Amino acid sequence: MHTPKRMKSTYTMVLMNAEGLLEQASGDFASRHEAYEFAARTGRSVLRCEEEGARSRYSPGKIRGLLPGAPAASLDTISFTHDLAVLVHAGVTVQAALRALTQREKSGAVRGHLLELARHVDSGLSLSEAMRRSSGASQLLVATIAASEQTGDLATGLLRYARHQESLRAVRERVVGACVYPLLLLCVGSLVVALLLGIVVPRFATLVEINNRELPYLSYLLMAWGRWAGAHPFVGGAVILAAVISVVAALFRMRDPAVRRRWLQRVPGFAKLAREFQHLQMYRTAAILTSRGITVHQALAYCLELLNPADGQRLRAAITAMREGVAISPALANAGLSDVIASSMLSVAEQTGSLPEMLDRIADFYEQSLRRSIDLVSRLIEPVMMILFGIIIGGIVILMYLPIFDLASSIS
Repeated sequence: MHTPKRMKSTYTMVLMNAEGLLEQASGDFASRHEAYEFAARTGRSVLRCEEEGARSRYSPGKIRGLLPGAPAASLDTISFTHDLAVLVHAGVTVQAALRALTQREKSGAVRGHLLELARHVDSGLSLSEAMRRSSGASQLLVATIAASEQTGDLATGLLRYARHQESLRAVRERVVGACVYPLLLLCVGSLVVALLLGIVVPRFATLVEINNRELPYLSYLLMAWGRWAGAHPFVGGAVILAAVISVVAALFRMRDPAVRRRWLQRVPGFAKLAREFQHLQMYRTAAILTSRGITVHQALAYCLELLNPADGQRLRAAITAMREGVAISPALANAGLSDVIASSMLSVAEQTGSLPEMLDRIADFYEQSLRRSIDLVSRLIEPVMMILFGIIIGGIVILMYLPIFDLASSIS
């Protein structure tokens, strides 16, 4: 039997030769495994292998640049920390790794970030201090690098940070994906309602005589609105324009994270999901920092900016209690920052001394719970919105035709 050939794709690889020098090569291979075999036959080690058409290395991507409030070109810390960890683990110095990553980057803005970082390191600063002075570095990344520098295990710390951020990004993308269709449905449904009320109803009302007829109250109001809007032609355009302006203004205001958070908190069920996501970030961040040797109350202090104001106050109270000698399990439970399952796992960690691993498991538990909740909400909200707009649009159409039905019955 003839076996069809597999389509080949172009792979770009960052390689290290026998002398320890970095090289970049590209070629057409049937799979990533074949690309690795090609590099092994030539006596070179693969540090990174990307299929052509995949996401850009350190820029967040074209889609992120189109989102409100997101910069089009900024350092993608996930790819950056992963690549830097691979190079450092292979024995490349931090200075040489930064120079290699800078030479490979094509984006001007991102290249400028890397050049600034490399200059700070070349001047004698540690990587954590250089990241602290560079704009855009998160406190978690700086703290992770600083703690890893003290333990002498920088590559492991960078890889843990990259995995942490990649997990959070996957959850965020799942949330965004679940919101895209309902948002699109809301915009289209609002415009359809505006067209009905601004154009269709006024024209229809001029053809139907509603005086001296017994009509349902809602139908009478709709026809009265249509006749008034028909007598004032600018009203229809004003209704449509107001709907468009409202949508644009809402999207513009959503650029502000505080406004976005306040609006989303009003969505039924979203406040619980947002709080679960914040707790997931808190436990994952604490796991990374405690695994690097940072004390638990110091690690939790870095999590204050991840929580809403109310939970932030509760976490401050829990940190104060821990500094006074209270164990982490009752401190977080009394503050309302851990449920029964998390408290049980923390109690076990206190007995076994495996706090970083247990914090990671708690974060995994919250992540799985959050994924299930997002799937459930996304499956419910779409049919609910479709039913809602179906009732509104169908109700308008039925109320429009009731005068015709009344006229037909009177004629018969």
